[in-house]
Amino acid sequence: MTMARTVWFAALASVLAALPLRASAAPPSPSPSPNVYRSLDSRAPRAAGIISGRIEMVDYSAGIIRVRGSHGVQVVALVPSTTIYRGSEYATLSDLRSGQFVEIALYEAGGRLVAASIRLK
Repeated sequence: MTMARTVWFAALASVLAALPLRASAAPPSPSPSPNVYRSLDSRAPRAAGIISGRIEMVDYSAGIIRVRGSHGVQVVALVPSTTIYRGSEYATLSDLRSGQFVEIALYEAGGRLVAASIRLK
């Protein structure tokens, strides 16, 4: 090796030795994205009970269902955290259809009823 390379490697080694070592580098946290459901989260949610009835309408694009039960027709919002069950198995939003009997655990947020969980009967 030439003298210039030896000096350069020695200088590089001393700079690297002075740098602090980290056990594991955490990935940078992503920038917060806007909350699509901010209007539903504007106030602290509170439990709103359970309703049972038949689905009258499912609007997949708006994320709502209309259910006719003993207290009349209720419009219920669906959010990504809504859990849907068919028996003991998980179901999906696409499994909801007009005419099905459902039991929905609700909470109220931002003046709207929101489904925490839906059981297909």
